[in-house]
Amino acid sequence: MNRRPAVTAAVLCLLAATVATAAPASAGAPAPSGPPTSSAGPVAATDASVSLHGTGDTVLGSGFSTFEGDPVQFTIDARADTLKPSETTRGHFHVRHVHTDGRLVADFEGDITCLAVGGREAIATGVVTRGEAPWFPGKPVVGQKVALSVEDHGRHGDRIGWIWGFFGAPVSDCQGTVPFIRTTGGDFTVRG
Repeated sequence: MNRRPAVTAAVLCLLAATVATAAPASAGAPAPSGPPTSSAGPVAATDASVSLHGTGDTVLGSGFSTFEGDPVQFTIDARADTLKPSETTRGHFHVRHVHTDGRLVADFEGDITCLAVGGREAIATGVVTRGEAPWFPGKPVVGQKVALSVEDHGRHGDRIGWIWGFFGAPVSDCQGTVPFIRTTGGDFTVRG
């Protein structure tokens, strides 16, 4: 016995019922125009902005060799419109790394050029506009790209990761690494 015609007929009936119930109750009624409104006035249909801001402190672990135990502080303030991120991304970052003996390893800051947000994670890339890295004489810092990635865990220890273009690592807009180290202080907030 061939069941193919019966199955096909059942699928077509189900499809027809779905289309009929999805049709507007009043077929002749015009489609609404303009933004949705409430008694208080216009209501935005969607919030198309994303942001990453905050400060996070961390202490480098044994995987960082001669920098084990060094405190590093990251400050990021970035925002963008998801509809036109390349045109609307703006913000600033600052990184300060001090050796355990108190000597400055690196201190640099710059402008955010791209911001991507997914859930509670964000990647911000930018270009260093001012800075120094006395621990690495001869390494040009200004004009180099950086990538900062953050995972927001509320006030329970966020995670952060980074890539420094001045060490020859390739940095492309809104591409970064996983947030690989937990913060020990501060708080980042990712919205989007």
